[in-house]
Amino acid sequence: MDKSDNVELWQALADALNALEDAGYSVQFGDRKGPETNWWTAPHAYAGNRASGTEAAWSRKRSRWIVEQR
Repeated sequence: MDKSDNVELWQALADALNALEDAGYSVQFGDRKGPETNWWTAPHAYAGNRASGTEAAWSRKRSRWIVEQR
């Protein structure tokens, strides 16, 4: 894989997002900011049409995307 653009990795991300959309989730992106992020902004992806549910969020402590419940 060419490390300069990682097309395959971006395609895998697009495929995962499309799978969520196909399953009826309205994928939205936003930033969270509060005591749980030590007042730094932290990006997250969530289903806009689900009042509470699972989301993917950036963990500043782990420097990784994690899955958590809202």
